Amino acid sequence: MCSNAGLYDHSKALYDRTKDEIEHVLQHYVVPELNKNKYADEGNAILNKFSHHWENHKVFVKWMQQLFRHLDNGYIANSSISTITSVGLKLFFDIVFVQFKAEVRESLLNAIDTERDGINIDQDLLRSCVEVFPVMGLSSKCTTLKTVQSALNTQPDLSVYESDLEISLLKRTSDYYARKSRVWLEDQTTPEYLTRAEMALKAERNRVKRYLHPSTQSKLLCACEQELLQKYKGPLINHDQSGLRSLLAEDRNEDLRRMFNLFRRLADGLSPMALMTKKFVQSEGNKLLQERRDLIHSLKSKGRKLSSNDPDLIDQLMTLHSKMSRLVLELFDNEAQFQRALREAFQEVMNADTTSDDSNVELLVVHTDRILSGKLKLDEEEVENRLEHCIQLFQFVSDKDLYAELYRERLAKRLLSKKYTSIHAEKSMIVKMKTQQGAPFTTKLEGMVNDFTVGKDIDQTWTAHLNKLRAANLLANRTRMDFSVQVLTQGFWPSQKQRDLQLSHEMRDAKSAFNTWYTERHSHRVLSWVYILGDVVVKGNFGGRSYDMTMTTFQAMALLAFACKKEAVAFPEICEHMQIDEPTGKRVLHSLACGKYKLLDKTGHHRTINCKTDLFESNAIFYSKLKRFKVQMSMLDGDFKRKVNVEIQQQRGFGIDATIVRILKSRKR
Repeated sequence: MCSNAGLYDHSKALYDRTKDEIEHVLQHYVVPELNKNKYADEGNAILNKFSHHWENHKVFVKWMQQLFRHLDNGYIANSSISTITSVGLKLFFDIVFVQFKAEVRESLLNAIDTERDGINIDQDLLRSCVEVFPVMGLSSKCTTLKTVQSALNTQPDLSVYESDLEISLLKRTSDYYARKSRVWLEDQTTPEYLTRAEMALKAERNRVKRYLHPSTQSKLLCACEQELLQKYKGPLINHDQSGLRSLLAEDRNEDLRRMFNLFRRLADGLSPMALMTKKFVQSEGNKLLQERRDLIHSLKSKGRKLSSNDPDLIDQLMTLHSKMSRLVLELFDNEAQFQRALREAFQEVMNADTTSDDSNVELLVVHTDRILSGKLKLDEEEVENRLEHCIQLFQFVSDKDLYAELYRERLAKRLLSKKYTSIHAEKSMIVKMKTQQGAPFTTKLEGMVNDFTVGKDIDQTWTAHLNKLRAANLLANRTRMDFSVQVLTQGFWPSQKQRDLQLSHEMRDAKSAFNTWYTERHSHRVLSWVYILGDVVVKGNFGGRSYDMTMTTFQAMALLAFACKKEAVAFPEICEHMQIDEPTGKRVLHSLACGKYKLLDKTGHHRTINCKTDLFESNAIFYSKLKRFKVQMSMLDGDFKRKVNVEIQQQRGFGIDATIVRILKSRKR
């Protein structure tokens, strides 16, 4: 035919003979053999024969195309008919695939289920059989395939694969895991179930890689997730003995991470987990609050009172928050739903006070004060870490204005009594609050610290001036005592009620000297002296033993009234001498005569003050092992909490009024 090509063109006859030969082989050799194994007892018999004939057919078509390549290049190209490769694959589709696809599909699905049950199968065999479906989709529509290899490498038409295999595969997969999930749920705990589910999903991914088409992976995993996770997410998460609550309580980090990774696959899979996490945190927090309530009631029944300085509750809440924050960050990838759940849970806990007189806000302020006042022996890094924990709890507090006012009172005490760890730590805490709440929230606190810093410079300048005057003998002998002054800005510091007090001659002279000096430097400023905030170191001799006693200005003036008196003095006479009212006098004398250090002796009951009958005199037999000590006195302003609450209510009232005015103005426009 080739040698006579110039005389007569036999291309069409050759093309037809090639097509007929391929059809003859399929009809008389392949189909009969497959029919023999169509109902064979062996599970993979049909697959083995089908794969065998498919591989042979690929070789057959390949060599037919190679032998008659000139047909593809000439006759077929000019006649716009199907190439030899396209014809060979299309014949396989029409004669073999259409007739045996149901049996092949069923055998494939059975083999896959067998593998899911843990029995090894021939994966190469399955890959060869599955390969046919995408190629048949392409060959049934494409007529320009050059080679078999190009047909395998070309982007396939998945219509046949999806309709004839994938749909059935997904349904069989759903049925399989529906049966398995029911059994696992009955027999296994939540962690065990999730471990099985994780292994199943991993196996399905590997199955796709080994012999299924890549496009099946997302659909196959979705079917598995629907049966294994979506249907049972409620029972799995809320399981009484082994659910999420138990995993959180037992710190089962590996199981928690697995649960998170699995349920994050679902459209709304993390919401139940976040809700349960919130309930767990609320439960743990409320348990801590209840333990404190029980302790308060227990002590109350014994006639005792739990101090707000008790750090246990805040320490435990900090520990709980640190644990849950670390868990959300490391195990739950800082997912927004879990952040919100943690925030809402701690907001509820931090704003649920144990009793009406024992607020979490006050406990947090006291705990912060313990850190900054040096009561806890911590290095600089530990102080910073503790303050960070405090500010984390602070962000959950609703009454932030109450926190600010209580904090301001504590800060004033620390600064004026010089009982603070460092100014750097104080500034660090204020910066943290400023970051959380904005600049207006910390204006007064920053002003207090600035006053204290500037006040040191003023005091040093005043001391230098005082020493200069003494050196020049320009001061009376009565001003020989050391006298330092802390100048405060009235708007920044907590308000104090003005109380009259008759100072000693020495203190009056020192006060007058400072007034003169300060007015010369700052003529536009007015000084208002707050004696209750002052400290005095009084040197006293009792029974031949000398003591350095630190006390308030009121206590010092009361004690000095007995310096030159040998006879007992009545309560009204002392108040008149000091020019103070009766309630103030009772508190001052109670601290000196009934406190820990009984510097005065009194008649009547040793624990109470009778304003009409009690007489007071210096305690000549007073003795203390300490040569330096501080004489404590209760607050002159009475109920400190009530005072702060009144101020807060006033500030809130002003804020509400301002808001109403703004709303009315905006509506008027």
